[in-house]
Amino acid sequence: MSYKLLIVEDEAIIRRGLVYSMDWHALDCGEILEAADGREAVEIIKTEKPDIVIADINIPFLDGLEVLEATRDHFDYSAIILTGYPEFEYAQRAVKVGAVRFLLKPVDFDELAEAIEDAKESRRRRLAYSEYRKEEDGLRGIDLLSSVDRTQIKSGVICQILEYVDRHYAEKLTLHDLAGELHYSESFLIRRFKEEMKLGFSEYLTRYRIQKAIVLLRETNKRTEIIAEECGFLNAKYLNTVFRKHVGCSLREYVRLLR
Repeated sequence: MSYKLLIVEDEAIIRRGLVYSMDWHALDCGEILEAADGREAVEIIKTEKPDIVIADINIPFLDGLEVLEATRDHFDYSAIILTGYPEFEYAQRAVKVGAVRFLLKPVDFDELAEAIEDAKESRRRRLAYSEYRKEEDGLRGIDLLSSVDRTQIKSGVICQILEYVDRHYAEKLTLHDLAGELHYSESFLIRRFKEEMKLGFSEYLTRYRIQKAIVLLRETNKRTEIIAEECGFLNAKYLNTVFRKHVGCSLREYVRLLR
């Protein structure tokens, strides 16, 4: 991963020294941005969204800590604070706004390299957690029938099929049975269902049953054997097989997620 880094320092000589004295490429920092004061830093953070921010405390308009306070709730980056003042109060504020390191000036480049590694690791952990939460939220809100808009179904016979599934999904159910029940040929129902629903009847029924199982997993403490029976699956083992195929995790993993 290549990291975008912002250096915030009002003294041009020090700022350029930081830019050119470090082997940023070796530290996986592919793009180096610069800001000379707090307001400029905030604008760059908003527009460029750096992964790492190195900020001096004593800069014009907004100090380095105020830059972090103004942006950390809205933009995700790792921060390193530089200061010529070793007061404990500054260190406390730096920790409070989420800085991973607090370094004294003049900067020791070995310490700065270590701080960059800490900042990268912190950024990786947050990215990994963010991806986990996205996956978790996606699983919690999964809707296997999201592509089906029943309000747009125009065919009366398809509406009849869907209503029949609503009432009998827990029973053994095939399109052959429905053809006899609704007095249509099976081949006609197969063709019309696929045209209207954009998926086959068997696939629709499986997704429908899994969606019902998801509701029971969320809202009840029923055993998977009972859920399988109530949702029209042969047994819990088969439910688990089709659940993993369509949802991406096992029943046990999904229940663990819900808890």
